[in-house]
Amino acid sequence: MANDRLTTLFIAAGMSLFMSAAMLLVNLGLTPDFWLLWTKNWVVSTAIAYPTALVVVPFARRITRRLTNFTIAVKVRRQA
Repeated sequence: MANDRLTTLFIAAGMSLFMSAAMLLVNLGLTPDFWLLWTKNWVVSTAIAYPTALVVVPFARRITRRLTNFTIAVKVRRQA
């Protein structure tokens, strides 16, 4: 359980790191204060991304499990 939460934190932090940098570059370009703005944006986006991921990941796992089980069940029925 703790391992899953830590993994989720790393994924959320990593994705928000790249997304906040990309969006800042798209909207403002490489300004002199880019690194300061990006650091602030990254902290805020990680604070939003992590709790969001904690809610979304279990649903994504269930949907994935259902889709893959459905695909396996269809293949088994076709082989029978």
